[in-house]
Amino acid sequence: MSPASCKAPAVLLVITLGGCGSSPPVNYYDLQALETGYAADGEKSIAVGVGPLSTPDYLSRSQIVMRKSDSTVFFDDFNRWVEPVDDAIYRIVSENIDSLIAEAVVVAFPYTHIANLDYQVIGRISRFDVGPDGRAVMQIQWSVIGPGDAFVIQPRRVRYEAIAAQPGDYPALARAMSEVLQEFSRDVANSLERVMTTADD
Repeated sequence: MSPASCKAPAVLLVITLGGCGSSPPVNYYDLQALETGYAADGEKSIAVGVGPLSTPDYLSRSQIVMRKSDSTVFFDDFNRWVEPVDDAIYRIVSENIDSLIAEAVVVAFPYTHIANLDYQVIGRISRFDVGPDGRAVMQIQWSVIGPGDAFVIQPRRVRYEAIAAQPGDYPALARAMSEVLQEFSRDVANSLERVMTTADD
């Protein structure tokens, strides 16, 4: 893990698969975590779990979701994610927080073992998609619990946004959605660090 000051722009993975006949090619995109390098965890690292985070059903689909100005939703069959977005959220956010907090070991839900977690990020995502203006939006209510399921960070409802250069530019849209997850991760990391500092006093 590296300090929060070491960060790099998200790198986008695009895979294009051609179809038969006159069918348009299908483009696949990947959400990306902060690129901050790697450092070994210390012996006194705290354990942080990311999840569970409740998500809308449409985030389990592979198609990129676009919202229209008339409140309709469009699923693009020719521009897709390489993995379900609800799975990617756990992976991205846990990697981001792990990079942003040097004293933390961060694991993603679902946990493969019964983990002895010091802190656990929980919440409900009500929206994570792109609007007609190319603005990526995530609306989430989140909190952090400690041992005994006591709140160490009270539930808060937040809207995170990032705008792409052009509404129809899918690589830019994917980068904007990665940036939204980065902003959420920074918010969680900063809040956790304040809790950790208070606990050490």
